[in-house]
Amino acid sequence: MGVVEAVDTLCDFDLRGLKSKGQKGPHLARALRERLQQGQSLSTALEAMPSVPPVLLAGVRSVEHTSNLLEALDDYLLYQDMMARLRSKMVSAAIYPAMVCALGVGITVFLLMVVMPQFAQMYKQLHGQAQGLSQVVISLSQWLTAHRWDLLMGCVAALAGLGWWWKSGKALETLAIWGWRVGWIRHKAMDYQLALFYQTLHLLSKGGYALVPALEIARTAAISTMLQDKVLRCRQEIEQGRSVSASLHRAGLANEVDRRLLAASEDNGEFSRVAQAVAQLHRTRFEIWIERLTRVVEPALLMLVALMVGMVVVVMYLPVFEMGALNR
Repeated sequence: MGVVEAVDTLCDFDLRGLKSKGQKGPHLARALRERLQQGQSLSTALEAMPSVPPVLLAGVRSVEHTSNLLEALDDYLLYQDMMARLRSKMVSAAIYPAMVCALGVGITVFLLMVVMPQFAQMYKQLHGQAQGLSQVVISLSQWLTAHRWDLLMGCVAALAGLGWWWKSGKALETLAIWGWRVGWIRHKAMDYQLALFYQTLHLLSKGGYALVPALEIARTAAISTMLQDKVLRCRQEIEQGRSVSASLHRAGLANEVDRRLLAASEDNGEFSRVAQAVAQLHRTRFEIWIERLTRVVEPALLMLVALMVGMVVVVMYLPVFEMGALNR
């Protein structure tokens, strides 16, 4: 099937094999068909469309005059799959701690706003004013109860702001900047970014791109601005005739093992395969770190939430125990 025929099929039928009615076909497929019908090449049509990844555009452009379009698309899907797996690992690792924290905060707020006022009223009727830590918790409960609607509106606004922050794409960039300031997080976050960086170089070099243009495309596809600066500095050194492996190492884009592998690729011409191997090394290290971090953080959070809820319950029942001892 040719490209135009494939795009026509995408426009006329959905993934279930049912014929689309009128203009209800996929918008991207219809926009691509219109540009192809105007005589534009596939790469030109993709370039004119919004939000087309530069790596995909470069891969299509590199094989446009050959019969390797299917292989280029398969390579890009493998690249996209690797990015999706790495991101899903981060999201999966964050979901459970977020749920535990939300549950702990929810139980604590319920105890303070619903249960604690009833106990406070009972203390006042039977034994007078509570003292010490119990009085502090009762005062906090009274303040939360008096401002419950303000707190509710603030939580709704905070959740809406977090949702916009995440969907706007600024969340990953901000988290990367914060994490970059912490040494052990910076090293692990660098593994994640280098895995994507070297996988991009593998995809582009396999498609026939020279190293300098490939570095420029990889720089635009990078997540962190810090990594973009490193790639720019490395590209400038390579343009001055310096060694590729040494330039990547000096720019902080390769450790000693990476440098030696890349130096070997300069002798045998297997840069694409070596870039893929380096990407796999960094990807494996990042996945192992995420797995170990999850195993440590999850029980630690459970213990903290249990201590927080347990402390509120104990403080709430302390005056009851005191009244029981006095009645004896």
